Amino acid sequence: MKRRSAVLAALTASILAVGTAIPATAATDPPPEFTATALTPSEAPTDSARTKTGRLAESDSAVIGRTDGQVITAMIKVDVDPVASYTGDVEGFAATSPEVTGKKLSLSDPAVAKYLQHVESVLADAQKGIAAAVPSTKVLSSYAIAYGGLAVTVPARDAKLILGVPGVAAVQDNARRSTPTRDSGATLAGVAASGPALAAGGAAPLDNDASTFVGADKVWPALGGRDHAGQGVIIGVLDTGIWPEHPMLADNGIPTPPGGLRDCEFGIAGDAAFACNDKLVGARAFLDTQIALESPGAADFCTATACSPRDSDGHGTHTATTAAGSYVQNAPIFGVDRGPVSGIAPGASIIAYRVCIAGCYTSDSTAAVQQAILDGVDVINFSISGGGSAYTDAVELAFLDAFAAGITVNVSAGNAGPGAATADHAGPWLTTVAASTFDRAFTSTLTLTSSDGTSFSKGGATLTSGVTNAPVVLAQNVPGYTGGAICSTPFAAGSLTGQVVACERGGTGPNGPVGRVEKGFYATQGGAAGLILYNPTASDTETDNHFLPAIHLEGPNAELVAYISGHPDVTATWAAGQSTKAAGDVMAGFSSRGPLGDFLKPDVTAPGVQVLAGHTPESTDLATGPQGELFQAIAGTSMSSPHAAGVSLLVKAAHPTWTPGQVKSALMTSSVQSVVNPDGSAAGVFDRGAGSIRADRAVAPSLTISETAANFAASATNPNSRQNLNIASVNVNPLPGAAIVKRTVTNATSGSLTFTAKGTNADGLQLIVAPLSFTLKAGASREITIILNGIKATDGWHTGQVTLTPSKSGAIPVVLPVAANVGDAAIALTQSCTPSEIARGKTTTCTVSASSQLPVDVDAKIDVVANPLLQVTSVTAPAKKQLLGATWKGTLAGAKAPTITGVAPGTSPAGYLPLSLFGIAPTPGLGDETIANFNVPNFLYGGEVYNRIGITSNGYAVVGGGTSADVEFEPHPDDFPNPAAPNNVLAPYWTDLNFANGGAFRAGTLTDGVNTWLVLDWDAVALYGQPDKTNSFQIWIGVDGTEDISFTYGTLNRDASYPTLTGAENRDGSSGATAPNDSVAEGTELRITTTPPVAGGAVTFDYTLKGLIKGTWTTAATLQSSALNVIPVETTKITVK
Repeated sequence: MKRRSAVLAALTASILAVGTAIPATAATDPPPEFTATALTPSEAPTDSARTKTGRLAESDSAVIGRTDGQVITAMIKVDVDPVASYTGDVEGFAATSPEVTGKKLSLSDPAVAKYLQHVESVLADAQKGIAAAVPSTKVLSSYAIAYGGLAVTVPARDAKLILGVPGVAAVQDNARRSTPTRDSGATLAGVAASGPALAAGGAAPLDNDASTFVGADKVWPALGGRDHAGQGVIIGVLDTGIWPEHPMLADNGIPTPPGGLRDCEFGIAGDAAFACNDKLVGARAFLDTQIALESPGAADFCTATACSPRDSDGHGTHTATTAAGSYVQNAPIFGVDRGPVSGIAPGASIIAYRVCIAGCYTSDSTAAVQQAILDGVDVINFSISGGGSAYTDAVELAFLDAFAAGITVNVSAGNAGPGAATADHAGPWLTTVAASTFDRAFTSTLTLTSSDGTSFSKGGATLTSGVTNAPVVLAQNVPGYTGGAICSTPFAAGSLTGQVVACERGGTGPNGPVGRVEKGFYATQGGAAGLILYNPTASDTETDNHFLPAIHLEGPNAELVAYISGHPDVTATWAAGQSTKAAGDVMAGFSSRGPLGDFLKPDVTAPGVQVLAGHTPESTDLATGPQGELFQAIAGTSMSSPHAAGVSLLVKAAHPTWTPGQVKSALMTSSVQSVVNPDGSAAGVFDRGAGSIRADRAVAPSLTISETAANFAASATNPNSRQNLNIASVNVNPLPGAAIVKRTVTNATSGSLTFTAKGTNADGLQLIVAPLSFTLKAGASREITIILNGIKATDGWHTGQVTLTPSKSGAIPVVLPVAANVGDAAIALTQSCTPSEIARGKTTTCTVSASSQLPVDVDAKIDVVANPLLQVTSVTAPAKKQLLGATWKGTLAGAKAPTITGVAPGTSPAGYLPLSLFGIAPTPGLGDETIANFNVPNFLYGGEVYNRIGITSNGYAVVGGGTSADVEFEPHPDDFPNPAAPNNVLAPYWTDLNFANGGAFRAGTLTDGVNTWLVLDWDAVALYGQPDKTNSFQIWIGVDGTEDISFTYGTLNRDASYPTLTGAENRDGSSGATAPNDSVAEGTELRITTTPPVAGGAVTFDYTLKGLIKGTWTTAATLQSSALNVIPVETTKITVK
């Protein structure tokens, strides 16, 4: 334990390093032979994080690297575990995470209340420290339940100073996210609430919503019937809010869910009051950052200080009603009934959290996550974009806390497809949902006719009324129009009167990207009678609520444009859009694709095209079309995610005790794989994930696979463990030949099941499952092994799937998607045979080599197995001949890091020479347990070149730079050497020092005109808790191409009770040297000597093969080592003539 009381720690936590220091020598003028240049840190000094979640978070270099004065918002991760995921690591505080306690989080629980007070105290201390460091900082929000941190506004150039505040673990981006649906950011101000009129009637509707397509209607009877299916289960929808009076939010007789009604905050100034019911049990707005930065107004149901949860966009109402909207018989759009319509779980209750208006700030979303945890929701839907990191985004980390609290989180994969590696939301604890079609579309057929007697027809998508024999004009051909083919600006009044204008989709105009509905709105300004919106290339077609009759045509459309341009008097006709049968399970072109990070993404796909659900009648977003409509049929992964959330609600209703991991695996393993891309090719795992969800299968999976939040968190600092996390997919990167991964499966049925295992191979990737057959009793679990064999695969990504088929009729097969990136491993294996072609009876010689790039000695075994028609005639040492090949077993020496040969008395360039004499200012932001990194001129240490170094508050430097994990307050008895962090250390005086108690650090270069040195100067730095005991010392490092490192000392004031170490260590902690403590005093000069690194161990042997029979035969070499999670394999073909 560190020698400090809790009171003293609290008092010193907010003290900043002093800006001046007393020189350690009596000198007052710098020596004339030296010229000095000051150095400043490349980033703000960082305190060492102690807690699990503190170590998870990483600072955003784009935030802390800014030098401008613009006021920005940032997320501050404080070094404290939030209540939702706290597992009991602090003495005196019991665990509060529901994953540990087995019960929902409640503030009335004494253990929760006690630990919450502790977290709030830690956050308050951090706030005080931040206020002292950067007085202009304003705290917007505090997060004690999830995330464990703060949201602040701060001048950009000062963000790095916050990182130096004691107790701050990371400074992260407070990103402004979007709702992945719309393609326009224009606002709807002063636009009349009217749209294209439609005649009543039309064809009888088909499956208007996707509830039948995903099999939800098959589940409803067993869960109390359609109106009650999902009752007692609550979904939290983080989105643009909700329109509470919507008919799909009516209480259809469901009971009040556990916990009763929650806060229902409608009725602020300018907003109609609304009393929540058993369907909409709560609604709140979390928009502090939005209000602070963007000042939304009355049109968005906001005052200067608060916003209603009422939806001013329609996106949130749509996602909420898609997941859990009540059944309604009628769903009129532009006067035509498109109903009936239902949510996937009509009996579930909803809590709406408004976190978006024009954008969705990370800080506001994080606040909503922690409230959703307190409200006891069972499922979260987050149809909002996200980052690509599983561990460094604040919302992703908050969702891990929600996972620990027993909440299943569904998120949209993004709308940046179809390119590879475009997906959002990498966290394995999230269900990331792609978008595909279902079996209903709203369509019509465009017919163009010309006075020359010719015609042109093409089908398209539309929900609006039609047009009859109206003249057609290409936008670029309208006289005087400057908006081009993409219709990027309003048309002049009267320029399109009575005409249909053809506009190309996409493009960027004077105000940014031009949206689909925006183009039509511009056309109405010119008096247009209709809009033909055409895709220039194959993409997707949408059924937006347009301002005028409109039809959207799939690309390419060169023939369309040519017809309009090349024929006289062209007119257009199309009928009003009608429900028609369509192909389901076709991937949407916009749906974002994997790969993404360390885990296979997306996880599943769900309907996300022309999804009919709720709308707000008072939208301020131009992209939503005319006001006054309560329904819309729109597209995006925003629409697919709530389908998965709705199915999750049904699964949770059917299995109330299941963990979030089990619920997610149920959706994945029971999915169907008959999904295709728009071109008809089979969709792969980076398109569809495991497959397309089906509710009737997800509520009755044969097996479940589940991981804990604690193991997810631990995997952040142990990348090698990630491929063996117990999740329902497999992702191996790299795969140098073969890999072995394991999964634990649990029988989720009420009876015994026998399974047959099979791996589906693709692109040269072979999947082998063991055991091939197994039986599990009800509720029983067992481990299965999956071997990925990439021997015949080319470098790059390859995919496949594992299927576990139950023998019982009607039981659901279990599917696990697999991806592997074939590439090299850390122990390289090569094989070559010369010649590769031989005559029958002749021989070829094969050479096998293995070399280690690992820093430690590793066990290794090489086996060669040749085809029996290639006879092994001889094997060279150190290998041994065996029946069909050769074998070698032994140890490969590690690649040896440099050796520290001595820390001994020697002459330094100038002894202890305070940099304060040269006018170099102290480095700001240093306190207790701090590290600051500097970019410096190239220098040699251990024969290796470095240009970065990190200095710590405790009297040592980390060569190459370091992180908070490299900060230790005092050395341990076994330092040096020690493979534990920190490594690559130069330690002139490692002890428990504290800049907050007094002293300063300076860095600079000194040159005498011939040679130059980097000088790192700890000037009168006090021992922790003893301001009167100051210590001065330096590191001198030559930067002229010759290794030259020395320690020098000014005044030292030891305390025998403080462990102290003087020495040096290499980069992997395998070598180090120290100087006796009693040999270091004022005036001491020590020199550090080293020898260069040594390459890793290698083994090579030859074997000779004789060709026995004509043909082409294979010989294979494999390598196994406990240091690898994979099995490198090399094969060579020998042709016998």
